[in-house]
Amino acid sequence: MARSDRLIEEFKQCRGPFPYKDLVRLLAGLGYVETSTAGGSRRRFVREATGHVIRLHEPHPGNEIKEYMVRQIRALLVERGLI
Repeated sequence: MARSDRLIEEFKQCRGPFPYKDLVRLLAGLGYVETSTAGGSRRRFVREATGHVIRLHEPHPGNEIKEYMVRQIRALLVERGLI
């Protein structure tokens, strides 16, 4: 199983916090590019092929996104047929 496939499976099975750096890798593997925002901890990921945008805040002071964000992002990716 490829590393990206394992990451997708981990994300699909996740029932708690998920490491932000792994989310960034997962989104990059699905064709999303992080674009700059006005500043602060706001982040925007754009899938260039479709123009779909995912907006979120980079976690701080920790480095994991909360469970509710995992559920929301997972639902978006499943809805779009990406995972």
